[in-house]
Amino acid sequence: MVSFPTKGDIPPMNGDFFDMKRLLRTLAALVLLAAIPALSLAGTTHVVRKGDTLGKIARAHHVSVSKIKAANGLKGTRLVPGTKLVLPGAKAHPKRRKARSKPGAQRTVRETIPAEVIEPRARLASENLPTEAELAEAAKAEDAARPAFDPASDVPGTEETLKDRLLRVAQRMLSVPYRFGGTTLWGLDCSGFVQKAFAYLNRDLPRSAREQFEVGTAVEKANLSPGDLVFFRTYAQYPSHVGIYLGNNRFVHASAREKKVTIDSLETPYYVQRYIGAKRLLFEENDVRN
Repeated sequence: MVSFPTKGDIPPMNGDFFDMKRLLRTLAALVLLAAIPALSLAGTTHVVRKGDTLGKIARAHHVSVSKIKAANGLKGTRLVPGTKLVLPGAKAHPKRRKARSKPGAQRTVRETIPAEVIEPRARLASENLPTEAELAEAAKAEDAARPAFDPASDVPGTEETLKDRLLRVAQRMLSVPYRFGGTTLWGLDCSGFVQKAFAYLNRDLPRSAREQFEVGTAVEKANLSPGDLVFFRTYAQYPSHVGIYLGNNRFVHASAREKKVTIDSLETPYYVQRYIGAKRLLFEENDVRN
C-alpha cells in the first residue's frame, strides 16, 4: 500500500521559498519502496502444455506448488493445456545445471561408413603388393604347404603337346580362389593365373596383363585357336584383364566378379564390349611330353 507524505514529511517553507527539489526526491523514494513488493509478487507466467503437472512446473521454476495454487486461485491439481499460470517469485529463465565433464574424459563418436566408401579402401589396401623378400618367403611357404592337387601332374599313358598340356593345366585350376595380386594356388588374379599356367610348362611370362599383351603374335578374333591369350580393357584404358582361350568362344580366367578361376563365353555382352585382342605364343607342335 502506497503511503503518501504527511505534513511532517514535507520540508518547511522558508518564507516564500519552497524546497521543491527535496520534495520530489522524497516522493520518488516512497513510490519506489511501495512498488518493490508488487514486483516480487509478479514473478513470471507459464502456459500449460500437454503433460504438465503442478509439481513439474514448480520444480522447473523453483516455486512451491502451494504458491502457484494460491496465485492462480486453484483448488485442485488438474491443469488444462493452454491455461496461463502466474508463477509468483519465479525467475523468467531458470538456470539449467550444466553437466561437468571429468578431466581427461573423451567423447567417443561412432561413424557408420557406407559400403561404397569401404570397398575402395579395402581394394587400395589389397593393392599393396609384397616385396621381393616377401614373395620369396611366400614361395617357400607354398612349396611346404601346397594344396593337395597338382595342376601339372601327368596323366599316365598319354602323349600331349605343350598346347594340350597348357589347356589341361589351366582347366585343372578351376575354382582356385581369386585374389588381387595373388600368384599362388591359394589365390590368383587374372595375370597371375596365366603366368602360373605357363610356369608349369617352364615358360616365363611377364607379371601383368599389360605386359603380357606385349608378347607373342597378334591374332584376329576370327582366327582364335585354343591356347591363345585373350585380352580385355576392364578398369583401365590399357589391357587390364587376360584369359586363356579354350575354343568354341570359351575362355578360362581368374574372375574378380566370380571370385574364382572360371570359364566364360566371349559372346557375353560384358566381354564383347571390352575385348581388345589376342596374342599367340609360339608352340612347337611336335614338342610332345611323354
